[in-house]
Amino acid sequence: MRLLVCTTEYFPHGAGMANVVYNVVQQLKGRGVECTVCSPKGPDVRLGSWPLIERAGVVGLLNYWYQVSRHFKNNDYDAAWLQNPFIFTKNPFKRCLVTMHSTYSGSSELGVGSLPFHLYESVVARIERSCLNRMPSTTLFTGVGRPVREELERIGVARDRISYIPNGVDIGRFHPSPDRTGIRKRFGLPEDGVILLSVGRLIPAKQPLTMLEIFSHLEKQRKGVTLCIAGGGELLEAAMNLVRRMGLENVLFLGNVDHGRDLPDLYACADYYMMVSKYEGGMPPLTLAEAMASGLPCIVSDIANLRVVKEADCGVVVAPDDPATAAAAILGYLNEEHPDHAMNARRYAEKVLNWESISERYVNMFECLTTG
Repeated sequence: MRLLVCTTEYFPHGAGMANVVYNVVQQLKGRGVECTVCSPKGPDVRLGSWPLIERAGVVGLLNYWYQVSRHFKNNDYDAAWLQNPFIFTKNPFKRCLVTMHSTYSGSSELGVGSLPFHLYESVVARIERSCLNRMPSTTLFTGVGRPVREELERIGVARDRISYIPNGVDIGRFHPSPDRTGIRKRFGLPEDGVILLSVGRLIPAKQPLTMLEIFSHLEKQRKGVTLCIAGGGELLEAAMNLVRRMGLENVLFLGNVDHGRDLPDLYACADYYMMVSKYEGGMPPLTLAEAMASGLPCIVSDIANLRVVKEADCGVVVAPDDPATAAAAILGYLNEEHPDHAMNARRYAEKVLNWESISERYVNMFECLTTG
């Protein structure tokens, strides 16, 4: 099979989408599938402009997908795998699988972020709806979360054309480590005490400022707890300013951590993973999958995509809208003994989230496209 993969992000550039596509492609290649990857940074075909996507958002996305539709106008691939496409011209792909990692429609419905940001997302959601409804009737869809599947239905995609395939994780790279003290020394983290780890972009949907407000209550009530935040993003400066204004002493900003070299060790030396997002596309999100594979009990907000923590029985779900109440729930969780939660997290990742089994599900989708 000759498969064309079109994505605006591809590892090592990008976040969740980049890692999903990269890992599935690697598995597909191991199965003998000939994959050609097209993204603004290659590796096989380079189209669009990553700086334009970063600066101008949907303008950069539309530019990339317009170039894709023109460049592959007369293609002879057996199938195309498109990630969050914005194809507003004629679609050149007769057999394609669309994977949605999130939808602007979903985040827009929740009113994530400030009013200007919400208005922007509302406009982009309309463009997204139009593009997806213009896809050929033979197109199949997957969502990396069950809520994304529901969002696609509300956009207008027929339910029988949508499947749910979760995010995966490399269980060989992300795993518990017995040398937590040595790793903490290398990162400059406290060798004693409890470390709560947060990994990901600091953007409105992930509510980093709310997480800091919750931690401010927690810091006052329990000694020896440190919140480590790995990642950058548009709210980084605001988060650092909030820490100074609230006088928090036990918050560490680690910046962007190298995903290949350092991130597995960072997870392995923490005690808990913390995520209080208002909206996520993946179920679980990639960082939560990595934390679970690393054997971390998880503290998460009460949105559908994060309830996998309850399904796996590996942590606690809190309502972040009331920081004081959320902090009390977290404090109670930290004070209890849950030795099984670390094992449950790892076990769930091994059984459900490994890339080999997930890539098998994608292979089945491509076979449906090419033989149906």
